[in-house]
Amino acid sequence: MNDMEFLRQISRVDVLLGQSRYAQAEKLLENLMPHGADNIEILKMMAIAKMGLHKYDDADQICKVIMEQHPADAFSYYIMSNVNSAKRNFEDAKSLMDESIRLEPDNPDFHAFKANLFLRTKDYQEALESADTALSADAENIGALNARSGALVGLGRNDEAFETIDKSLNTDPTNPDTHSNMGWGLLHRGQSDTALQHFKMALTEDPLHQSAKAGMLEAMKAKFPLYRYFLMIMLWFGKLKGKNQWIIIIGSYVGLRILSSLAEDNEKLWPYLMPVIIIIAIFFLSTWIFSPLMNLYLLTNTFGRYTLSQEQKWSAGFAGFSLFTSILFMACFIFLWPNEGLLSSSIFVFLMMIPTGSMYNPDSERNKKKLILVTTLIGLLVLVNSTICIYSGVFSTSFSVLPLFGLIAYQWYANYIMIRE
Repeated sequence: MNDMEFLRQISRVDVLLGQSRYAQAEKLLENLMPHGADNIEILKMMAIAKMGLHKYDDADQICKVIMEQHPADAFSYYIMSNVNSAKRNFEDAKSLMDESIRLEPDNPDFHAFKANLFLRTKDYQEALESADTALSADAENIGALNARSGALVGLGRNDEAFETIDKSLNTDPTNPDTHSNMGWGLLHRGQSDTALQHFKMALTEDPLHQSAKAGMLEAMKAKFPLYRYFLMIMLWFGKLKGKNQWIIIIGSYVGLRILSSLAEDNEKLWPYLMPVIIIIAIFFLSTWIFSPLMNLYLLTNTFGRYTLSQEQKWSAGFAGFSLFTSILFMACFIFLWPNEGLLSSSIFVFLMMIPTGSMYNPDSERNKKKLILVTTLIGLLVLVNSTICIYSGVFSTSFSVLPLFGLIAYQWYANYIMIRE
């Protein structure tokens, strides 16, 4: 291969990477490697292609080779930071970005990416400072502007956030990241219709934009007023760091137990406390089943089916099956056969919506598999319990404590996994 052809192929790879066509870029780079194995630019491109294909270990190894040969190359640390971020090793990713910034302190893209890392760990003040540092070097850096708006939303400074997003849109009116940021900011305010338009614009520019697709789903579901307010609460909760989320979860559980004890011990307070207890219990349940049930509704909508991921469709289908089976058992109990086992089976199958509707929620494939396994075990316990209760004609047996314990334990375990992520 002559030099002219080599440069032409390199240019072609650069275009493919810009279009996120990583598989084609990888194939071309493999053909180029024998002709330029020591070329640092080829190695960088290969690392980016591997990362785009989720071959993180391969990308990691290539970055290490670059660092050994060119220890002062800041971009290799930046790529490796991206790899660690994709693997959710955010602290390692920050350390690598610190090294990139040490080598190139005036690079605005490095500071912007570090701001995004701080957003992932919900360190909003640090994210704002990194974004401002990037903007001091490049006032129109889109990545920094978007990171700054995200940090301001996290800090509750929504008016400033929208000013930043407007500046970003003026700089690049078609940027999908900016439109997605605007959409999420509007969802925080409960303005789902306007948010929907921005998510549509983002998906028009980039049909595979994951943040915009997720936002589109929430905006469509938020057309229902009850879900809109529920979503605003969940978005507020999601901004909190893990420690604060646990304080609210445990505090709410303890508060519910105290109210229940007061209601049981004081007949005069019973009529006033029970409605409060029921509302709190319904809200707790809704945090697990509201979203998958709304996804089930979206399956009836053509655009909803396009926007939902395969896992969201499965989750909605499982939750819908649990709901349908629960109603079927209840109808049989009321109209055909007053067997108390049918009544308890109806309740247990209804509660199976908690694990079936949330087992795909974790980002990590490993954690998804854990929740799927736990859900399967609970489902088997519910099946055995229902068989025993219906056969015996009783509401519960000593075995019933096992699926009940499983359903309660699942909620704590799933919260632990998702908050850790």
